[in-house]
Amino acid sequence: MKYFWFSIVILLLTACTAQPTPTGYGTAWGQGAFSSNGERIYFTATSERGGRITYTGGPDAGGMMMGGSLSCASCHGPTGQGGQHVMHMQVMDAPDIRGAALAGEGHEGEESEHGGQYDLETFRLAVVEGRHPDGELLDADMPRWTMSDEDLGDLLDYLESLP
Repeated sequence: MKYFWFSIVILLLTACTAQPTPTGYGTAWGQGAFSSNGERIYFTATSERGGRITYTGGPDAGGMMMGGSLSCASCHGPTGQGGQHVMHMQVMDAPDIRGAALAGEGHEGEESEHGGQYDLETFRLAVVEGRHPDGELLDADMPRWTMSDEDLGDLLDYLESLP
């Protein structure tokens, strides 16, 4: 019986210790898997310039954002089209962030609800500060990220290239 409890304690201590952080951040994609740094950022939240893109706010970083291991594609989808999805039993609506949507065109060519086109500054406002071009707050489900202007530009270029 004494060995049973000793084994349980060892098992619990082992399970509760910090696990090493992977250095690849999803490098299973393989060398050359992305045609641009913007595409890489979109799918992996990593940059060719400096590794991991830092999540700094929005939904709870622990549960909702799975400890910060999600990327743009996790919510907006592989094509940037967005849509409704469920994460941890919460229904979320991720908007379309492809080129036409960022150019201010809403559904079927109508003007976007929040007006204006996304240029680098308004895109930074959305991604970093969580605000639409008109200054209104984005949905609370949108995470806030810290990244360089170069990485923001690369990501915006990639999104604008999506049909």
